[in-house]
Amino acid sequence: MNKNVFKGLLVMWLVLIGLDFWLEQYALVAVTGLGITVYSYYSQQVKRLSDESKTSIMNELNEKTVSFVVLSFLLVLIVGLLFDLRILPTAETVFVALGGLFVYRGLTIGGLLMRDVYRNDLMNPSKEI
Repeated sequence: MNKNVFKGLLVMWLVLIGLDFWLEQYALVAVTGLGITVYSYYSQQVKRLSDESKTSIMNELNEKTVSFVVLSFLLVLIVGLLFDLRILPTAETVFVALGGLFVYRGLTIGGLLMRDVYRNDLMNPSKEI
């Protein structure tokens, strides 16, 4: 996926999320689609790196994702117990949670990629400041 396709899909998903406030139909699919788009774009950028960088970034991503999921689950459990939220629609909650997880993973990959590039620039002795 090139940058123009990514920008187009990003705008499309954000427009569909905006339409949800008006039509109340598209948010579930739009949040999930937005998450998958962001994650797939940044994961394709990771595939271009060397094996060492790719492995370290994916390992760090998995660690951050597990801690995010555990903390989110605990927060939802605590809020659910305090406010007695047993009436949440299951399908809608799953779609929004899945989309949020993919957005989180995609943005985390983007941050890890920027940090990896910055670290490589700092450690490269051929560059002069």
